[in-house]
Amino acid sequence: MTRCSQHAFQNWLNKNAKPFKWDWRHQLFLYKALHRVTTGACKRLIITMPPRHGKSETVTIRYAAWRLERDPKLNIILGSYNQKLANRFSRRIRAIVEERIPLAKDKRSADEWETKVRGGVKAVGVGAGITGFGGSLVIIDDPVKNRAEAESRTMRDNVWDWFNDDIYTRLEPGAAIILIQTRWHEDDLAGRLLKQSADGGEAWERVDLPALAEESDPLGR
Repeated sequence: MTRCSQHAFQNWLNKNAKPFKWDWRHQLFLYKALHRVTTGACKRLIITMPPRHGKSETVTIRYAAWRLERDPKLNIILGSYNQKLANRFSRRIRAIVEERIPLAKDKRSADEWETKVRGGVKAVGVGAGITGFGGSLVIIDDPVKNRAEAESRTMRDNVWDWFNDDIYTRLEPGAAIILIQTRWHEDDLAGRLLKQSADGGEAWERVDLPALAEESDPLGR
């Protein structure tokens, strides 16, 4: 991985993603966490923010594209609550990347595409297998569609099993995972991972920015 300053991703956004504004306080806070993922200082990151705050645009789409531009050999697994949404994210990333680096001509579908040096993106919905593809960066964006699904114990168990049996088994050595979601239920995927962490399991860093500021708000609201 090439070295970067803490502001490299933001500078890339300012240059390549106009006319969007990329210096809101919550974005600046998020960039610091993403910088730790980029440098390898953070291997497990949970981002919880309300809807319509640019989580997907910033991380799932732009950050993934930036990482591939910097390292075309990088393999990214992109998961979401269904295949249709995962494919939509994948197409958005591909549209950005193909303007900057050459892509392979023999693998260009929405659910799996590659760069010429065989990095690329594998898009999967919850429940789908990932046979034959390993990921150095995993981005899971909203594994549950809405509150109604989050209230279902069966759905929560399905997401948990998919994460452990399919996603986790495809990690390459040293891989990073970013989980992005709106919290609908205490027992959702983020909740279970954090509970597991508190019980002595794998440590997860958090970017937790609720719509209404709480005590010790990280943005000082």
